[in-house]
Amino acid sequence: MSFDGIFLSRLIKEFNILKTGRISKVIESGDTDFILTIRANRQNYNLMMSFSSDFSRIHLTNKEYNAPANPKSFTMFLRKHIEGYFVEDINIYHSDRIVYFTLTGYNEMQDFKRKYLICEVMGRYSNMILADQDFKIIEAIKHDGVGEYNRTILPNAIYEFPETNKLNPLNYTCDELINIAEERRLSNPKEYMNAFNGVSLNLSYPIFNVEMHSKAFYEYLHIDNKPCTFINFKGKLDFYYHPFNNEVIDSYNTLSELLDEFYYKADIQAKVKLKTNDLLTFINRQINKNKKKIEKLHQDKEDANRLDEYRIYGELLLSAPNLKEKKKEIKVFNYYDNENIIVPLDIKYSIIENSNRYFKKYQKSKTSLLHIDEQIKIAENEIEYFDVLKYQLEAANINEAMEIQEELIEGKYIFKKDNKPRKKQKPKLLTYSLDNGTLISVGKNNIQNEYLTHKLAKGNEMWFHIKDGAGSHVVIHNEGELTEEEIRTAANLAAYYSTMSESSSVAVDYTKIRNIKKIPGKRNCFVTYTHQKTIYIDPDKDYINELKVKK
Repeated sequence: MSFDGIFLSRLIKEFNILKTGRISKVIESGDTDFILTIRANRQNYNLMMSFSSDFSRIHLTNKEYNAPANPKSFTMFLRKHIEGYFVEDINIYHSDRIVYFTLTGYNEMQDFKRKYLICEVMGRYSNMILADQDFKIIEAIKHDGVGEYNRTILPNAIYEFPETNKLNPLNYTCDELINIAEERRLSNPKEYMNAFNGVSLNLSYPIFNVEMHSKAFYEYLHIDNKPCTFINFKGKLDFYYHPFNNEVIDSYNTLSELLDEFYYKADIQAKVKLKTNDLLTFINRQINKNKKKIEKLHQDKEDANRLDEYRIYGELLLSAPNLKEKKKEIKVFNYYDNENIIVPLDIKYSIIENSNRYFKKYQKSKTSLLHIDEQIKIAENEIEYFDVLKYQLEAANINEAMEIQEELIEGKYIFKKDNKPRKKQKPKLLTYSLDNGTLISVGKNNIQNEYLTHKLAKGNEMWFHIKDGAGSHVVIHNEGELTEEEIRTAANLAAYYSTMSESSSVAVDYTKIRNIKKIPGKRNCFVTYTHQKTIYIDPDKDYINELKVKK
């Protein structure tokens, strides 16, 4: 995995700013995710610790995570045992994916205590363990009688670090690493991984692109950090402390910043999937269902367009001889074109019965033509609607995803498991505050967009939306003359919170709220507008991240 021991050994150097800091708050952000707020050097730092199977990690974070109203018992346990304690030291064990924090403080009896907060960041074997000064386990997230590496992870058991026969590559000089590689005849990336602790394919694979593998191995171990994301040799998006031979997708200033961006969206989407019973799968299913429906309707329309042919077949069969033997077809004279034609027959029926069947097909086709175009339009509207929901869900946090789920419940697309009445809450909009005090609100889903545009915003306030695409409704809460900064900021937000966020020179329309109308026959998320102007802008993620968010 990308989050290997070598990566972690570099990462904890960024945690030096936390030393001597005081743990002021423990927040739960998921079943196995916690954020420690540490006050150090007159500044608050948030340390994200995730012990989930898919997104296990530890890093400093600037992101906002939702905390549950009723935290779990382990969160309350941590608050009791480590809030108010100081971070004395931070270490990594043997270049493995294990970080342990030495904490000091006073208990309720005012006795001085030393504790160890041990973070094992090992994928599905990840765990957080709190131990006393003798490494006797006080509590752990995951209990195991005889767990991985034959260790006991239970309260009152003595914590043991995992035993390994692998070498710590950071303890050796370049010549020593060369000698080890020669003695062990290391000839491929996996052999380097099996010989040295904390080494993943992201480090061992690139060294075989140069001639002196062992020398390159040493140099790569000690190269300066260049945190980045890239497409790895398996063709998947990946990250590491250096790109080596990979083409960089995005670069970052610190390893924490890299992890913060890389995992934030994936983590949110995983939690959204869990909380909404995988709403994205349902939405994709609806899109595919309506696409298939349109294909079938077009085929029905093609069949229905043969209605004159069915009528003629029915009439000609009435003038055909009454066959004694049943055939699959019959040749009759077509008095409309003055030529013989072949009319298909169903051998189960007589000539008269076949004629009546063609007349019925004619009537059915004539009736269905009146409805097929209408049904095609309805299906196209459904695809358009669910495409919008798909974009909104992919960019949603948990609260926004729950609003999308509620919208689908109200639309009778899905049904809630309980019949308890739900109290409708006012949508919580994302609102930015400019230096001059102007507020700009962004709707992140249909419920928020409708509330912002049709209820909250005033008639003379300016409304922004990307041209010919799905995106957020953005409103500047200022009925007076707008500055260029206000217009460009709102346009930037409209472009960024849209399907065109990765494009350049995005066309953004803007007009006053009073010029916006709902489209008859369509849902409230679709609007039409007049008297608009258009601005072209490049979405600037860094600029948006620097804007102040109104709490």
